[in-house]
Order: sequence, then C-alpha cells, then structure tokens
Amino acid sequence: MSVKISGKNIDLGISLKEYIEKETENLIDKYLGEEIESTVVIVKDNRLFNTEVCLYLYKGFVIKTNGASDDPYKSFDLALERLEERVKKHKNRIKNKQRRLEWTKGIEAMKYVVERKDSSTDSDEEHLVIAEQDGYILSLSVSEAVMKLDLTDMPLVMFKNADSGRINVVYKRPNGHIGWIDYKE
Repeated sequence: MSVKISGKNIDLGISLKEYIEKETENLIDKYLGEEIESTVVIVKDNRLFNTEVCLYLYKGFVIKTNGASDDPYKSFDLALERLEERVKKHKNRIKNKQRRLEWTKGIEAMKYVVERKDSSTDSDEEHLVIAEQDGYILSLSVSEAVMKLDLTDMPLVMFKNADSGRINVVYKRPNGHIGWIDYKE
C-alpha cells in the first residue's frame, strides 16, 4: 500500500504526514483490505487548507474527495470522512473480484483536456491548452459506469457496454440526473 502525501504552499510536518498515512491506511485496511495506491494533497490558500484524497482502486477506477477547513488536520478529516462514505456506498460492487478482472481488460485510448486561456497580449484571442494522457475504455455494465461516474466526480464516463459490446457514455445532467448515450452504428 502506498500513500503519497504532498503539500502546496505549506510545509507538512512529520506528525501531520504520519497522521495522514496512518488514517488512510486504516480506512483502506478496514474496507478494502488490498494493495491500493492513494494520494493526499494539501493546498494552503490564504487561511484555508484544501485537502484532496484519491484512492486508485483498479485501472480507471478512482475515488476522489475533498475537504476544506482552517486547520489542516480538520481539512484532511473532512476529506477522509467523505471518502469513507463513498467506499461504504460502493463496497459491495467493488468487492466482486470476478467482475474486477474484466475491468482490467480495457481498450487503450487517449484522454485530452482542452482548456481555454485568455491571452494577456491580444484582447480578442484565446489560447487553447491541451493536455493528453493515456486512458482506457473499460468493458462495464451501465450500473458500473454510473458507479464510476459517481466515484470519480467526472462529468462523463465512456465505456464499452458489457452486454451489447457497443460504445456508451453516461453523463451528469444539469438537473443532477444521469444521462445515458448508447452509440449504435
């Protein structure tokens, strides 16, 4: 099990790092009991500490939570509390080892993040920033794709439908409901 702890605009002390590592490992041992990678990032912004905790469960499955407080310990505790709720909520689906083996057989794909940045020199032009990284299109059922959407806080999840073999997308609608697109050639 590996817990990567880092801070931005803050020097994390030994006691805070040990506390974060101990509590994260306790949560993983209690609910998941497996070798899982996790990252904890604490960012100090003026007087507020923002903590982001990520658990990397399987290829493509990430549980991500945030917490904010005026104390770094409280900020981490809030994020960990939310993480525990999410892990409990999805524990039964996550424990299905046979299905998890199928999740690792994804189709390789590239992910692109496109962000518009205002130009400081030209008043009417905008510049695009494109980030690309490796990703996978996993073979999932619709309910598993919705679970992944909920776990990752992503706006959408593209997947290969395990039942039909077609490419599908589930996404969060503005009203909070889930939308589902089944691509038929």
